Amino acid sequence: MKNGAYIDQPHAKIVATVATLKHFRAFLASNCDWMIDPYSSWTRDEINKAQAQTKLTWLVNVAINRKAGVPDAQRDWELWRLSRAVNTPRLIVRDRECPKRYQSRLVHRLTHPDDECY
Repeated sequence: MKNGAYIDQPHAKIVATVATLKHFRAFLASNCDWMIDPYSSWTRDEINKAQAQTKLTWLVNVAINRKAGVPDAQRDWELWRLSRAVNTPRLIVRDRECPKRYQSRLVHRLTHPDDECY
């Protein structure tokens, strides 16, 4: 009987993941200062060695978690949008951008639709 974390994955996906890990490791061992991020798709973003090391660490952690049976963490898009709104030069966050669970902590930064003058 076969068992394992990746038993239901196609062989090509596993080979692609290993190739990506080798790509990051080869860049980190090279004399190059930057590389094209393989996850940037058509935008062809450049990353430096520190950013590549961070991505490699994340990939290895995901692989370890998957092997251990821990599901991938889903991004909390609501929290991500709030952090983008709060971490900007503007000091006011619209109340509709702030999840209710954070409104009491950010009450000093919230504005309501009737406060806006445009």
